[in-house]
Amino acid sequence: MFQSRDDKANRTLVLVSLTDNSAMTVSVRMPLSNRLGDALNNADQFLDAMTVAGQQIYISKSSIRSVRSAALPKTDQLELDTRGQGLPGFDPYAVLKVEKGASAEEIKHAYHKMARLYHPDRIASYELPEEVKEYVRAMLVRINLAFEQIGQQ
Repeated sequence: MFQSRDDKANRTLVLVSLTDNSAMTVSVRMPLSNRLGDALNNADQFLDAMTVAGQQIYISKSSIRSVRSAALPKTDQLELDTRGQGLPGFDPYAVLKVEKGASAEEIKHAYHKMARLYHPDRIASYELPEEVKEYVRAMLVRINLAFEQIGQQ
C-alpha cells in the first residue's frame, strides 16, 4: 500500500487543513502532470507528503478539509511591464493595501510603508534562498508601479 518514494521527486509546499481543525505545512509529491489538483483528486486514498523536518508522512484524503499553496509565486508571475499589463487583474489599491477612496496622503504613507517592508536592501544581509530575494525584488516593482498609477491622482 505505502511505497517509499524518491526524495528527488517533484514536490510543492502546501498548507493542509484537516477535519480535526489542525493544520500543517507539508511538501506534497506532485504527479507527472505537475498539478496539485491531480494529486488531490487521483484514486489514491492517501496524500504522499513530507514534513518541514523531512519526515515522510501519508495523509488520508478523507481527513483533509482544505489545501492551499504555501509556495512563493515565481518571479515571472509578478513581473510587469511599465503599464501594469503583465499581470491580469493588477489592482494598485490592493498592492498598497488602501481603500479605493484613499486620500493622496494615505496612499503616500502606504507606499512608503510597503516599500520599506519589501526593499531588497532590508534582507540583503540575511542568508535567504534566491527565490525569496527574487520575490522581494518583484514585489518592489509592483509597489512602485502601483504608486505610479494611483499616487499621482
